[in-house]
Amino acid sequence: MIHSIDRRSWLSAAVAAAVVCLGVGSPSAAPKQPQIDTGPNAEVTHDGLVRVKKSVADAAWVKPDFDLTPYTKLMIVSAGASFKKLPQVNKYQARQGASEFPVSAANQQKFKDVMKQEFVKELSKLKRYQIVDKPGPDVLMLVAGVIDVVSNVPPDVDSATFAGRGGVYLTDVGEATLVLELRDSQSNEVLGRAADRRAAESPFAFEVNNVTAWTQVHLLAQAWASTLRKRLEEIEKV
Repeated sequence: MIHSIDRRSWLSAAVAAAVVCLGVGSPSAAPKQPQIDTGPNAEVTHDGLVRVKKSVADAAWVKPDFDLTPYTKLMIVSAGASFKKLPQVNKYQARQGASEFPVSAANQQKFKDVMKQEFVKELSKLKRYQIVDKPGPDVLMLVAGVIDVVSNVPPDVDSATFAGRGGVYLTDVGEATLVLELRDSQSNEVLGRAADRRAAESPFAFEVNNVTAWTQVHLLAQAWASTLRKRLEEIEKV
């Protein structure tokens, strides 16, 4: 529970949590209480957003007077994905321990498709918000983009070249930064913004191939989308 602030500020802090608490923390870790920084040295963006302190996300900002009550519908918009530019790695370099690899055009598109699929599937479970595809007076727009995507998986990991190595074992197949914005769908005013960088990882090393690698990408997208859905559902109780 957040103390020493009025109901309106509590709502704003809760909205901040909805926008930015995207990571799944350790079950034993104490939950962080997000708070809007309202002091004289508060960090304010050029578009009037205030920094949220103690958010789970790496960085988050929200409008201090934001109120979710006018919105009953949610429009999900993809801002696309950008991938870290890396030189091509030959088979010898891959065998010698190169750790980052360029992502092919086909896999770039597949990555975008996976992110969109998991966010739409998870956010469609929301009871308060009807998922729509057009702006309106009661439509909240969620703009999601993924930047600086890095792959740790050799591009020919399933080839005979790598089969002779006895397999490739990793704990994470790559990482990316999720950037989210909540906007009013008609005015396009930005109400909240967050950025969170995470790895597509497993708690234990596993043999990587095109099946297991994409499984981890799906799990990363599910984790981001699921936590966002849960935070939005918490706002409904305010």
